[in-house]
Amino acid sequence: MKKILFFTFLLLICGTVVFAQQKFALVIGNGAYTGIAPLANPVNDANDMEAVLRDLGFMVEKVINGNRAQMEAAVINFRIRLSASPGSYGLFFYAGHGVQSNGENYFIPVNADIPSETLLRDRAVSLQFILSELESAGNELNMIILDACRNNPYGWARSGSRGLAAAQVPAGTIVMYATSANSIADDGAGRNGLFTGQLLNNLRTSGLSVHEIFDKTGEDVLRVSGGRQHPELSIRFFGANRTYLTGSGTAPQQNAAVQQRAQQAAPPGMVRINGNASINSFYMGRYEVTQKEWLDVMRTTLRQQRDRINRSMQLRGEGDNYPMYFVSWLEAIAYCNRLSEKEGFTPVYIIEGENITWNSEANGYRLPTDAEWEYACRAGTTTLYNTGNSITDGTGWYNANSSSSTQPIGQKQPNSWELYDMHGNVSEWCWENSYRGGSWSDSGQNLRSNIRRSGARTLRLADLGFRVVRNAE
Repeated sequence: MKKILFFTFLLLICGTVVFAQQKFALVIGNGAYTGIAPLANPVNDANDMEAVLRDLGFMVEKVINGNRAQMEAAVINFRIRLSASPGSYGLFFYAGHGVQSNGENYFIPVNADIPSETLLRDRAVSLQFILSELESAGNELNMIILDACRNNPYGWARSGSRGLAAAQVPAGTIVMYATSANSIADDGAGRNGLFTGQLLNNLRTSGLSVHEIFDKTGEDVLRVSGGRQHPELSIRFFGANRTYLTGSGTAPQQNAAVQQRAQQAAPPGMVRINGNASINSFYMGRYEVTQKEWLDVMRTTLRQQRDRINRSMQLRGEGDNYPMYFVSWLEAIAYCNRLSEKEGFTPVYIIEGENITWNSEANGYRLPTDAEWEYACRAGTTTLYNTGNSITDGTGWYNANSSSSTQPIGQKQPNSWELYDMHGNVSEWCWENSYRGGSWSDSGQNLRSNIRRSGARTLRLADLGFRVVRNAE
């Protein structure tokens, strides 16, 4: 049965992968445009997509900053490879400028001279050409991923031609847009676009079906964008819930601990961390406490927090989905108690003047202990970082990639227990007046899982925040 998974991701994105015996991919990233605005992220996105696909067992051909002849020749060669393997899976990924005209979508080569809309057919590469070529291959499954939903860069663009047009979805097809049709998506301020970062995270997460990957990516983009960017998903493929990106198309095997953890429900926004001989099980916030969450509970803004220290201090990232910082240990303790009261739980901390004690039987929110934090960060690893023995742009925010600022939560790869930003972004307070994880201002070596620092209970820094935990039943 012919299956075409068609993901139209209009940002700088990368796509999902499904598995068969043979897997082929064509990845195109166009950023170095002449005559129209160049784009910063498509080459990064294409390179990162290539790396993920190779890890997933794909044979990948890549075109960087291609002209029309190179792009079309690569598509034709891709079709030939798929035609030779009827049971194969194919994945096509494009990041770069794209425009719509009369309901049809076109992708722009880097050197294309297109002074009028009528020349699109002759000087750009149409989506219909790509669909027709891949459909004619006769292979088992094709995935088409399009990162092209920016403003039309041409002066002749009509006012209504934002982003890409909605595509017809054939039977056996999944279409996912990084944002709604006729809308534009956020390029993002980091290495990847906003959508790309979330999709890469979910592609690297084992145990998710194709449908779950798309669903979770859509939810993550909506959350990180503060509701501004709403991905659109159309599914006409009935095997999406049973199709996985690892193994032979069936649910991957997981170790017993991961299976058990997945079966045990955690409160919204939290992850269950199963304990060991010395650490009891607990729930931990999937993300660092955000500025919006702080405002909802404490009724103060980031700027007000800053002004309590020094009005001249520079803000280092401001927005609802940025981590809260300029928070002292004492204020983090107060937040935990107020959040507990707000949600009907028993507050953990007993505050008597400067004396603060911990009611270990209470079911409310609290800071993690130093041991709990490191145990959760490592997620079963013994390496320097929870992703290996080196830190990369994809695994943490630090001084080499942060632009000297905090960044919105959840844009980097989580650890294997689905905790985000355990390495970098902001350091995080623990119960013992230590703070862990390193921050955007640190070198990569200071993001190691075992690094800890101590500070006075009144210390407030532009790179110091926290996340919450609760005792597990």
